[in-house]
Order: sequence, then structure tokens, then C-alpha cells
Amino acid sequence: VLGEKGLSIPKVAILIGGPDWPTSVLCGIMRLDLFQIIVGTMPIVFLIFPTCLTGALMFMSSLETDNGNPVYPWAGSVTTVTASLTAMVQFGSMLVAAYYLEQTATRRSEEAKALGDDEEVKAADEKDEHMNKCYKDVTQWGIVPMFWKGVLLLSMASIIASCYLVQFFSELCFVQHSLTDSIEDNLGGNVANMFLPVGWVSVGLFTGSIVLLGLFSRWGKKKAKQLANSDSSDPLVDAEDPGIFC
Repeated sequence: VLGEKGLSIPKVAILIGGPDWPTSVLCGIMRLDLFQIIVGTMPIVFLIFPTCLTGALMFMSSLETDNGNPVYPWAGSVTTVTASLTAMVQFGSMLVAAYYLEQTATRRSEEAKALGDDEEVKAADEKDEHMNKCYKDVTQWGIVPMFWKGVLLLSMASIIASCYLVQFFSELCFVQHSLTDSIEDNLGGNVANMFLPVGWVSVGLFTGSIVLLGLFSRWGKKKAKQLANSDSSDPLVDAEDPGIFC
């Protein structure tokens, strides 16, 4: 659809309704005309405008006079309407893009089948699939060493504790601060002042959970490499360490 000459409704629908980054990258890979793609993307303003309008009205609804009365009492009601309109416009754009993609895929299915698989991509997919299977095999709970079971359980307990603290004791974790509040006035110019002592505990538990999970993942990938290399005389994976966080 994107490769068709000119600007058609299906092409514009995909440009504005498709996922931003993948669509833009695909246009570059296909070496499409830049000016034409920019023009075809300009109707995105109809998606952006209601979103910006909703944000502006939301801010207006939060403004109060010295007596505590809203400066724009009508802004709250209009915000609800524009927020609904924004959701409808964004969902509609994705729906139209999906419709034309499905229509084209059905109509040109034989052409797509005739293209065949990219051998390099296929080999990479098979390599990843084999590694994922090996990782799944070596991380079966019944064969994981006691030490790494403890690491994983501690990671789980830490993230659960962090979530419970934030969810049920948020007033003990954070200073009350809304989107329209001033960091300078409400937090003394330092964002870190938003965290109370219990809040720092929740952050520490969250960070510790991520580190422990990363250590377990590193151990699992190391074992998966060993298993993958033992399955074949031609190693499927590199010998480099994948690092803690993957």
C-alpha cells in the first residue's frame, strides 16, 4: 500500500493510523519519496488537535480563583466531551488503517506467498527460537539450583512489596503533587522531595527486584548457551556474555 504511487486513502490511513516508528522506518527502507510521505502524514493534525485541546481544557478546569471557585466552570464538562472525541478519532484512525491492511493482504495474498522467506531472517528466527527453548528448559523450577530459586523468590517478594506500598500507602510514600502544581513551590525545586522515606523504600525494593531478576536472567542465558552449544557441533550462539540486563 505504501509503495503505490500518489496519495490514496489507504496510503494516508496507514501513514496516520499505523504505529509511528515502524511505519516511518518502513518508508525509509522502501526509499519512498520523502515529500510525498510528509504530505501524506499532514492529516495527523486531525488526531493531534483534539488531544491538545483536551489537555488545554483539563488545565483550565484545574484553575481556581482566590475563593476556591473554578475560573472556567464549563471547562470540566467540555473536557469530558473532547476526551471522548479524542479517543474516537484515534481509535477510528487505527481501525481504518487495519481495514485497508487486511483488505490488501487478502487481495494480494498470492503475491506475498510468492516472495518466499528471507533466508537470513529465517535463520535468525530459528536461532532465537532454539535459544528460547533452551532457556525455558534450563529454567524449569524443578531443576533450578536452590540459590537461584531464592534469588527469583526474593525478586518477586520485593516487587510485590513495592507495589503494595505504592498502592495502599501512597500517602506515606509521596508528597501530594498534581500535574498543574509547581515543582519550585510545592517541592522546593527538587523533584526528589516528592519521595517520603517509605517512598524511597518502595523505590529501593523495585530497584532490587529488577537487579535480582537481571541476575537470574543472566544465569539462565549462560546455561541456555551451554545447552545450545552441546546440542550441535556448530554453536548457535555467540560466546560473549549477554550481560545482566537483556
